[in-house]
Amino acid sequence: MISRVGQSARKLQGLRRRIELVVLARVAGRRAVRAWIVGGALRDRLLGTDIHEIDVAVSRDAEGLARELEAAGLGRAVFLSKDRPGPRVFRVAGPRPIDIAEIEGGSIAADLARRDFTVNAIALALDSGELVDPFGGVEDAMRRRLRCVRPENLAEDPLRILRAARLWSTLGLTPDPSVLAAARAAAPLFGSAAAERVTAELSRLLGSERAAPALGWAARAGILPEALGLSTGGAKSAALARRLSTLDARSIRTIAPARRRRIRLSLVAIRAGMTALEARRWLAERRWAREDARDASALVRLAAQSAAARSTRERWRWILAAGDLAPDALILLASLGVAGRRRARSLAPLTRRPPRRVAVDGDDVVGWLHVAAGPLVGELLSELSIAAAMGEVKNRREARHWLTGQVRKAP
Repeated sequence: MISRVGQSARKLQGLRRRIELVVLARVAGRRAVRAWIVGGALRDRLLGTDIHEIDVAVSRDAEGLARELEAAGLGRAVFLSKDRPGPRVFRVAGPRPIDIAEIEGGSIAADLARRDFTVNAIALALDSGELVDPFGGVEDAMRRRLRCVRPENLAEDPLRILRAARLWSTLGLTPDPSVLAAARAAAPLFGSAAAERVTAELSRLLGSERAAPALGWAARAGILPEALGLSTGGAKSAALARRLSTLDARSIRTIAPARRRRIRLSLVAIRAGMTALEARRWLAERRWAREDARDASALVRLAAQSAAARSTRERWRWILAAGDLAPDALILLASLGVAGRRRARSLAPLTRRPPRRVAVDGDDVVGWLHVAAGPLVGELLSELSIAAAMGEVKNRREARHWLTGQVRKAP
């Protein structure tokens, strides 16, 4: 009878039948190069999740293999490791990308021993289908357990501490207590990780369905403030993690990953006491995508401005300023305690129907009122849009009359 581990291992063999890997195996055999599928693709196959790209470790000649796959029409060969120490890595960037890296340490066993976690330290020979699993990664994947290959491997690349948190949030791999101990030992080195790499891990973590437990684990590991780019530590770090429990509100968990990420970034900024401008600067410095920085800071601004939205007119002003971000701004407000929930409830009814609009532009205002183009025209159009949304202005004739009245009332 085949054991559960054996049954799980058999799931991996189907990867070798993917056309790009069949071609790679043929090319590698002709060049007398050993090749193994390694890492994430095997882990994800065992976990039953989607595989977006495949990593292959080769005994030598990564460039030659990548160029041949390019010639076979499987994608463009791109050199990835030009400015990085370590093995040479080439990506064949096609519909199903393959990263081809030369092994470290002279053997596949030595290469796997340098990796971060056991579920990532599995290899499958392309030619024979032999499974190389020296650290029990298959069984750990079955148990959804995260263990270090060696504790010292986290110190070699401290970003792996944050990766442990991310793998928990995205794949449900719960870190073993020994991982937390190794993470705490390596935490003083975390500051050496490049901001771009930290943000890449955080982006996936904050886009996952449940982020709060992983962030809490990162706080216990001693890296949360530094990972977020916030200057706090010790007891304040634990307090920050507790205050971020609202990141997993049901209203956040049930929306698309990109929206989750931006709402959560805005929540972190608000909990850290940032203004919208400070949030934008923070996210730019931490190398977040421009769209994330723009929308998250806008959500911080909308949360602050909601306090003034007491009358119907001011609520419509807020709704129109929020635009497409209004649904996310309401979710954010509902996550900010009693006062925030009260504001969200008062604003929500206005988001359920599209605002009435009247087709009037700046040229109309200049022509009708005989005023010079400038800030005044923009202010009048903004006020007109509120009047239209409230039903005070229904057409262009009424708009012209309304605008004339506004100018007459001006001091």
